[in-house]
Amino acid sequence: MIPAMNRQQRRMMDKQQARVRAGRRPNRPARLPMLIKTQQTLAPLEAIIDQIQRDGTVTVDDRGVPIFHCVADGEWYASAPAIAGMADFFDMWATRHGSPFKATALRQLARRLDVGMPIDGPLMAALQAEIPALRRIGAGLTQDDATDLLQQTRILAEMEARP
Repeated sequence: MIPAMNRQQRRMMDKQQARVRAGRRPNRPARLPMLIKTQQTLAPLEAIIDQIQRDGTVTVDDRGVPIFHCVADGEWYASAPAIAGMADFFDMWATRHGSPFKATALRQLARRLDVGMPIDGPLMAALQAEIPALRRIGAGLTQDDATDLLQQTRILAEMEARP
């Protein structure tokens, strides 16, 4: 037979049971907030823009293809296709959400890097004006929306790559 408990004993027992229940919760994988993911995504683009503004150059590989370093995975990637993919991503977002936004400056930068054309002051000013909009859009995405847009961008890239 269970002896009668006073109020303090019941509260202590409830606290102990709550600790046991809390310990049984499964660990959920931690997700980075979209604000941080946006920063990680746009940081290489901003580094390219800063390098162009600072000394008028871009980093290139042995064949003369413009490249950038991705801090997240430590790899080097071709700049033009990556920037064109970003433009596709943000244009797809605009279409999906009925926004008039167009990543025009990003597309121009990607084209000019791809063909080796000079990047002039008006394009740099347009890029500087476009970056805050890209940050707002990226920070406002949900995880599911970002994942879906990324998948759609990959599909678009594959479709454009086929003859």
